[in-house]
Amino acid sequence: MESLPLLQKLPPAFAVSLLREIAEYDWRFPAEQADIDVQLRYLGVMTASQLQSTMAGFAAFTLSSSLNKGRIAASPMEGTEKLTAYLWSTHQMDNFRTVAENYQRELKLAEPEPQPEIPRLCVVVVGKDSPPGQAPLFQKLRPHGTCFTRVNPTGGLDALFAAVNERVRSHPVAYGHWYVDGGAEYKSEASDAVGRELTVVSYAALGTLRRALLEKMTHARTSGMMGPEELRSLMAQLRPEQMGAAGTSSDAVLRHFELNLLTEGSGTQIFSTTFVQWAAREILRRARPLTLMARFAPRQVQRPMNDMLAGNISDVKYDLPGSLVDADMGAFYTWINLMRLPGADSSRFLVWFEDRQEAVAIAPTMAKGAVSPQACDLSQILRWVS
Repeated sequence: MESLPLLQKLPPAFAVSLLREIAEYDWRFPAEQADIDVQLRYLGVMTASQLQSTMAGFAAFTLSSSLNKGRIAASPMEGTEKLTAYLWSTHQMDNFRTVAENYQRELKLAEPEPQPEIPRLCVVVVGKDSPPGQAPLFQKLRPHGTCFTRVNPTGGLDALFAAVNERVRSHPVAYGHWYVDGGAEYKSEASDAVGRELTVVSYAALGTLRRALLEKMTHARTSGMMGPEELRSLMAQLRPEQMGAAGTSSDAVLRHFELNLLTEGSGTQIFSTTFVQWAAREILRRARPLTLMARFAPRQVQRPMNDMLAGNISDVKYDLPGSLVDADMGAFYTWINLMRLPGADSSRFLVWFEDRQEAVAIAPTMAKGAVSPQACDLSQILRWVS
């Protein structure tokens, strides 16, 4: 391995996370692989004194003997978990975060992240089958864009997918265009809703995998042999091949990502709204796509935890008003995560209440904090934000 001499010079508090990223390199998205390559190149050209200065903050942490380089190299995943637990237990986590943020800042100054080929577009659809809520929607998003109150909902989803597919055709990029659905994947012969180059993840399609994971969680929890930390470690170390026929994708990278969504997200196995919100976050953070469409669907009502972990879908009831509230907040969080990416100032964001007349558009071309009573449809709004 070309980077082995470099890795041997790094302090364990830093090396463990980089080793974990390298170990999972083949299952990472192109943007993540580029990040790893940038780090290795950035550190690899440093002189001994420069490397020592850059790593000084990480080298200053006091670590236990169980976190020596030999052990973390053998199992970077386990090493990362032990490091996190140790830093929390010794009250060093806040300082570690500061050191890590300073390092990332220096790295980005030395190797700026590339700007997107075209402005990013993020579309969020909320409120499937939900009645209007008691409170006005999109209160946290309205100050940042224009609220439309007379949107013609006819053919709305078809119009959105047409715009997404046009971006896929004009800028084909591996894992560059995504569609996440909190229910079953939307299809329409009239609109050719889902193009082949569009990466699709849906809550319904992952049903078998979700139930298999819930069975593992229930067995571990009721065995009396595992506490919360041990269960967390068990979930984090799972691999798609261990789930057998529960996997849904033939794409190895996507198959690992789907499993990560359900093992690393809290509640993603149980609540569809949580699944969509977390999936959107992880797609933006990890894949950094040009296009993301996220469609929320009704989630089940709150029930005793034992019932929800049992994964029994025969008696599931849906909380439509609560789902709308969740999706409204999820849309806001998705916009926040979009704003963290390179090219945020030129990004376009659209949120729409499905089959209703309310939408908010955020883009350089849209007035902030404005309300438009003009009659329009989603195709027109998409043209205005482009």
